[in-house]
Amino acid sequence: MNALPRKPRPLKPAATTDFGCPAEMFVHHVLVTIPESRTGDVLFEEDWGVAQAGGPDRLVRCALPRPRWNAVATLAKQVLNDRLKEQGLPASRWMTGENRVERLLGKEIIVLAWAVEAAEEEDVAPVAAAWAALRPEERWWLFGRVASAAGTAADSAAKPRRGLALLLAAGPDRQPAVAPRAPRPLRAKGGQMALGLLDRTPED
Repeated sequence: MNALPRKPRPLKPAATTDFGCPAEMFVHHVLVTIPESRTGDVLFEEDWGVAQAGGPDRLVRCALPRPRWNAVATLAKQVLNDRLKEQGLPASRWMTGENRVERLLGKEIIVLAWAVEAAEEEDVAPVAAAWAALRPEERWWLFGRVASAAGTAADSAAKPRRGLALLLAAGPDRQPAVAPRAPRPLRAKGGQMALGLLDRTPED
């Protein structure tokens, strides 16, 4: 009598820490550092895990004033956790000190930080709402466009950063298309969008 074939075991999600960051050493991710002081800036650093050829292993992308961060932190947490939940990964929350964010989600949170930093005070809420309404691939596209011209904390007053804030200040209902040729979302088996930790294609 032939034995029945065994059903394949479902793949277990990779071990992660904080906001979907692979629990591995030397992994490309974004570090969000929240100081204990209520007046200190919140730092957003892209960490490549290892030093690039001729370049640093970590770059400060934005130093966001604490009041601006406080205004958008809850929305940012909700959006990131919704994305993690879609992948069957545990939710997280912002904590004082270092918060590791998966590389693609990290790029998205940097776009928010850039826009909020450059926005007028009255535009912070509309900018955050417009950011939340974007598709993930639109946020990735915006990151690439701004990072190539004004991607460090020292570029806070640069035109691309101001332009990003003005674009998103239009609000989610009136916002024009920002990425007519945006890349397609990454796909994993089963048609689900894959975060960087589940997709092993070469990193940009």
